[in-house]
Amino acid sequence: MALGNVYIKDVDGNIPYNTFSGNEKVTGLLFDTSLQPDLFTAGYGKNNEARLKLNDVAYVTTFKSAIKDFGIIERVMAGEEEEKNLNFMYGIPAYHIREFFRMSGNVDGNGRLYVMFADCSANWDAIDIMQRASGGTINQLGVWTEQPIWKLSGAEEKYGLNLVKSLNDKGVALAEQNQPLSIILSANCTNTGAETAEGRKIDLQKIPTAICEASRTSVIFGQARNEKISLMQRRNEHLTPVGFIGAMLGALAKANVQESVAWVKQFNLFNDDFQEIELGFGDVNEASDETLTSTNFYESLSPTLLDDLDDKGYIFPIKYAGKENGIYISKDQTCSSGDYRTIARNRTINKSRRAVRAALLPYVNAPLMVNPTTGFLAPTKITAFKTLIGDVLAKMQAAGEISGYAVTIDPNQNVLVDDTLRISYVIVPVGVATKIYVEEGLSLTTK
Repeated sequence: MALGNVYIKDVDGNIPYNTFSGNEKVTGLLFDTSLQPDLFTAGYGKNNEARLKLNDVAYVTTFKSAIKDFGIIERVMAGEEEEKNLNFMYGIPAYHIREFFRMSGNVDGNGRLYVMFADCSANWDAIDIMQRASGGTINQLGVWTEQPIWKLSGAEEKYGLNLVKSLNDKGVALAEQNQPLSIILSANCTNTGAETAEGRKIDLQKIPTAICEASRTSVIFGQARNEKISLMQRRNEHLTPVGFIGAMLGALAKANVQESVAWVKQFNLFNDDFQEIELGFGDVNEASDETLTSTNFYESLSPTLLDDLDDKGYIFPIKYAGKENGIYISKDQTCSSGDYRTIARNRTINKSRRAVRAALLPYVNAPLMVNPTTGFLAPTKITAFKTLIGDVLAKMQAAGEISGYAVTIDPNQNVLVDDTLRISYVIVPVGVATKIYVEEGLSLTTK
C-alpha cells in the first residue's frame, strides 16, 4: 500500500488570454505575369497545369507543399534552350517562397502563405481575389511585378513614380471593406518604360521620391548578390531584379505587429545565399563577359546616396559597420510621411481594427436601452461598450503591442433618432529607436 501524500495535478482551464486568432501572420504573395504571357501556355508551366494554373490561389503551408502540391519547383541547372522547359519562371517564385519560410521561422516549418499568378497589366483586382480566398485574413501582401516602378517623362527626362498610387487605392478600398492589409511592392527597377540599351541605364540621382501619402504601400528594392540570383535575372529577357520580397514578407510574418522588421537584433537576412548585396539595377546591358554591366554592388554606394534613397521612402537591404555576418532591412517605412509612416503602425492599427470589429459585430441590431428622461443612451450601455472595447485593447497593451489606449462614447447621442451608436478609440503606438545618438568624450574624473 502506497504511503499517504498530497497529489496535485495541473488542469488547463482554457482561460482565454487573447481574443485574436493570430491572423496577423497570414501573408499573400502575388506574381504579376503580364510580361510572361506564355508562363502557363508553354514549357514547364503548361506541363504543370494540373497542379497550378493562371489565376489560381494556392494556399501554401510549407515550402515542401509549394513544390509537391503546386509544382513551384526550385531552380535547376539548365541551358538557355532548356530554361523554360525545366524551370518555372526562372526559379524566382520558389526562391521567394523558400525565403518567406526561412525568415518567418524555419525553411522546413509551417506558415500561412497565399500565392497567386495573375496578369495585372490592366488592374490589381487579383488582390481582391486573394483576400476573398483567404476569408479577408491576409495582413501583408507582397507584389512582384515586371512593370516599371519609374517612368521617364517630360523634356527634362525626370523619372515619375509608377504603380504606387493604384496599389494603395486597392489597399484603401479593402480597408473600407474591413479587410485591411499592408502592400509591399517589388517592381522592375532596371528600366523606365523602354527596354532599350539606353533605357536599361538608371541614373540613381534621378530616382523620384516614393513619399506620396500612400500609407498602405511600401516599395522595396535590392537583392542578394550571388551567381544564382544573377543567373535568374539574366535568363529573364526583361532583366527584372529578383529582389528580396520573400525575405521581407517572412520577416513581417515573424514580427509582432508593433515590431519594425528593421530591428537589428531580431531580423537578420544573412544566410549562405544572402551574404552580399546589390541593387540589381543601374546598367543592365550585357558586358563582354556575359555579365550585366552594373547592378550597383552595395560597397559601391556612398552613405550619402543610401541616406538619400532612405529619405525618398524606399526600403532595401543594408549592412552595419562592425557587424559581421549581418544583412538587415533599412527601415519599415511606408510611402507616407504622416501618422502611418511605418508598416508596424499600420499592422498595429489593423490588428486593433479587426479585433474591435469582431467584438462589436455580435451587437449589430441588438437592442439599446436609453435613459427614459433624456432619450439618450443609458449609462449602463455606455459602460458596457467601453468595457467591451477596453478589454480588447487592454490585451494588446499587455502583450506590448500598444503603449496605451482610450475609449470614448458620447453620452448625449440620441440612438432613437438615427439608430446609430458612435464609438471612438485611440491607441498610443510603441515607439521605435530608428536613430540612437550618443555623446562620448574624455574626462579627468567620472564626476
